Amino acid sequence: MKEIIAMHGWAGDSHQWSNWEKIFKSCDWEWQTYERGYKNIRPYTPKWSHNSNQIELKRVAICHSLGSHLIDKEVLHSATHIVLINSFSCFIPIGKENRPIKLALNRMMNAINTPNEASMLRKFHIKAYKPNYIDIKSSKSNFLHISDSGRLRLQNDLKLLVNSDSLPIGINNSAKVLIVNSEQDYILANQTKEKLSEDLIHQLDAVPNIINLQDEGHTITKIKNIKKVKHWLEFDHAKNMV
Repeated sequence: MKEIIAMHGWAGDSHQWSNWEKIFKSCDWEWQTYERGYKNIRPYTPKWSHNSNQIELKRVAICHSLGSHLIDKEVLHSATHIVLINSFSCFIPIGKENRPIKLALNRMMNAINTPNEASMLRKFHIKAYKPNYIDIKSSKSNFLHISDSGRLRLQNDLKLLVNSDSLPIGINNSAKVLIVNSEQDYILANQTKEKLSEDLIHQLDAVPNIINLQDEGHTITKIKNIKKVKHWLEFDHAKNMV
């Protein structure tokens, strides 16, 4: 049996996984998606479908960005494989990259529940997809329409991001982990990516694999790159692929 639970990141929603779901379901993977409920979409927290004692069971948690800190710790702990897409242990780096990131996060926090909220979210999503293009207005998932209850989650989750200083709670030391880094990521600092790798090496029984994507931003959009992740999961003995 092979199943996946996917968790989106801050200000995202479950629709961002539509291409992923199609690709994996076409190859007989069971797929479930978390929904944090920032917009007018009901929050949803999936659980694993299959008993952990089943033979040849592969349970994969795929987390994007802050999603690794938002996913249920029991789900994460029970995963045999974990894919961390442009994720982090500590979002704010130490050193010269620190100050501008802190200022940007403060501006984002101050914009929530003000007339500047939609503009802030628009800029964030454009930056998250850069260098790829996203049409905010025509997107299936309207990134700008935050619900009243979702707004509170948006604030609390941004605080969680700001205060993050360690690996997500629940990672099982025996899990096989794939780190997916985008080389044109305009959200994460390079030092942040390096710290995640270092922290995982110290905690895991096996060294994590790394895929570096040259043509992607913070949000993965290209089918060929989704298939790279699927290839690793189906042939998890593979070494670093780049």
